Amino acid sequence: MKVKDIFVDITKHMHELMKTAKANGTSWTKPFANRRFISCNGHYYTGLNTLWLSLYFTKKEPYTRKVWGTYKQWKDHGCQVPKEGKGKSIKLIRPQPFEKEVEQRDGSKALRRFNHYRAFDVWNIEEVVGDIEKFKHFDKFDNTVNDIAKAETFVSNTKAKIFTGGGGMACYNPLTDTITMPSKESFIHTQHSTSTENYYCTLFHELTHWTGHETRCKRNLSTKFAKMEYAFEELVAELGSCFMATNLNITSNPREDHAQYLNSWIKCLEDNEDAIWKASALANKAVKWCEELQPQKEQQQEVA
Repeated sequence: MKVKDIFVDITKHMHELMKTAKANGTSWTKPFANRRFISCNGHYYTGLNTLWLSLYFTKKEPYTRKVWGTYKQWKDHGCQVPKEGKGKSIKLIRPQPFEKEVEQRDGSKALRRFNHYRAFDVWNIEEVVGDIEKFKHFDKFDNTVNDIAKAETFVSNTKAKIFTGGGGMACYNPLTDTITMPSKESFIHTQHSTSTENYYCTLFHELTHWTGHETRCKRNLSTKFAKMEYAFEELVAELGSCFMATNLNITSNPREDHAQYLNSWIKCLEDNEDAIWKASALANKAVKWCEELQPQKEQQQEVA
């Protein structure tokens, strides 16, 4: 499978989930919210790989464990992927940076940094045989249902202007460069998430919008709902929310999404098979922007 095929499969799978929800008259439930996947070497998967692994969990035979590894990684740990399990691997992507000389507007030439993506196979821990006892704590996380100090500090360090008490509405206004959030008491438990998880995922969604300001990541923050740019920015914000939540270990089952975004997202994915790839890259950039604003960035090994 080529890298492009992976993006096509992700887009197709998300599209099918959205269409099914629409046909049933319900809002789409994100299958990728707040899930933290880790390799058997102790590195967390990030970005689009998080999304793809989460989507994989929605298939008919989902795994209960979130530990994955390449054939060599498992072998180095004394574990073996059985022959009958080889067909159950999933392909992830790894960026390989390279530099290329490009011509500038003034006619001069300069080196620019690009990423070339390559695919690689990983197997879930439930597919391997051997001593897996040492991995038993790899995918066990504390589930907090009250204020999460780490998340509060993370948001506070960005210095984003956040006003509480927005009459039940959460939004980001690029004209005033402010975020408005409902009071925490406005968030309730739902079928899939606690009130705390719903609050922070909503806050991270708006914080991702905030990074799109022209003084930061400079994205197209169109406020016209009918425009395709609006749907794309909403997709970026939802992915950014997902990535922030997973990075801060705010774990939960999938969170219910807002039904009003559904039709636009479907159209966005139908018209552009690269939309999920591009949105994921922009969401990653948004998360990195917020992480760079932290005074002491947590030292944590990550893989693509």
